[in-house]
Amino acid sequence: MALPEESSDDPILQNRAKRFLSHTLVELRRFKRLPFLCYSAVVLDISSGGFKLEFTGETMSTPGRRYWLHIPLIPLGIQTPSTFSCLCECRWFDSKRFRMGGSFINLSAQDEKLIEQIMASIKTRGQL
Repeated sequence: MALPEESSDDPILQNRAKRFLSHTLVELRRFKRLPFLCYSAVVLDISSGGFKLEFTGETMSTPGRRYWLHIPLIPLGIQTPSTFSCLCECRWFDSKRFRMGGSFINLSAQDEKLIEQIMASIKTRGQL
């Protein structure tokens, strides 16, 4: 599947939340608490609405498939909680580069604040 065009004339891109580049390691799980059917990936960028990641190995996904995104927070300098987990949905998948764009689903106000902390940490660490 082709990646979306990135043109400044595209209304979706004009209204998209600011994204922050990252190299944070995460896991995508099919089940929230079960450690099997788990895929490692690197978050390439993240915003308050979603993310883009690249899997560390060959895998497949399809738009609409849901996962639990697990982000370890201690490497980002966030001590409490030590991990963040939320439901997300695949929006597009690039089977040649094993990249996926996803959006967060049903975030609580607390989850949104934690994502803001994650973005702030990524922004700060990217400037070091």
